[in-house]
Amino acid sequence: MSILNLFSLFDGLRRPASNREEGYQRLHPKDNFYQSTSFFPMPFAMITTVNENGFTSIGPHSLTFPFDLIEEPSMMLISRAGSNTSQNLKRGSKAALHFIEFRKDWLKPIVNLGYPGIEPEEKMKDIPFAMGKTPSPEYADDPEFPLIMKDAFQIYECEINGEFKWQPPRETDPIASENFWCLRVKNVLLKDTYHKRLVEQKEFPNIPISYGFRHNDSGARRFFFCSHNKPFPVPIPTPKGLEHNQIYYSANKMDPEVRFDEEACKLLVDVPKTFLKVALKGIIAEAKKSDVKMVDAEFMKAFNERRKAR
Repeated sequence: MSILNLFSLFDGLRRPASNREEGYQRLHPKDNFYQSTSFFPMPFAMITTVNENGFTSIGPHSLTFPFDLIEEPSMMLISRAGSNTSQNLKRGSKAALHFIEFRKDWLKPIVNLGYPGIEPEEKMKDIPFAMGKTPSPEYADDPEFPLIMKDAFQIYECEINGEFKWQPPRETDPIASENFWCLRVKNVLLKDTYHKRLVEQKEFPNIPISYGFRHNDSGARRFFFCSHNKPFPVPIPTPKGLEHNQIYYSANKMDPEVRFDEEACKLLVDVPKTFLKVALKGIIAEAKKSDVKMVDAEFMKAFNERRKAR
């Protein structure tokens, strides 16, 4: 039995499977539809920002997503307009997005930090998290950069993209609706042991997952969380027919000034066909910057090292 079939077997024993023949309830999406009318598991970030008094506060946010992935790495943040996080970002605070591992005793303090209407100084009184200055020299003494959570295994250090604006028409009072923020990721801080895990891809952090706010007919108001199973790899097959000679043919048609040798093309066989043209354009642009006329294996290896270091 394969490892994937084994996982499927135990997963089926742990929870009931969906019945293909069973009908569906049709629900009308309403406020916070992803929580009120559906199951939508989410990782979350603990976001620190600075208020007008220079005080750092933490706001837990589930609605943080990778946004611009290639040229200006950024995160989309959706936050209530009246939240401390949104108010601090409006006045120019920078932000740090923290990712922590699952600890059950941390969950209640996290929920308390997300409760609206309480001043940051009051919310932060009894937190179990250690705070400190960032190790990044450009932000360590910046009054608009918040303290970081020393318990986080990973931190995105961000600045606001002031050009990003998306303001859909609203009937709701603006202070009760959402703000949409584009946060440019300037640095990713990863603790040493976790960086080793990232490189080796053998062990992943156990990140808490949120199913969000729920309430029921009895009046109970709760947030639901869970941990997750150990991640396991699923191999990606190499598409049939994507051989280095085909890449050689395509690459050498793209630009008359830059040529590719066969050894360089052999290093590109794992690039999905969908992304091959974009990848080749990037390599050609880099070759022209370096005044390279022939892209060989040595140039490709150096190009990949530079790309990883960015």
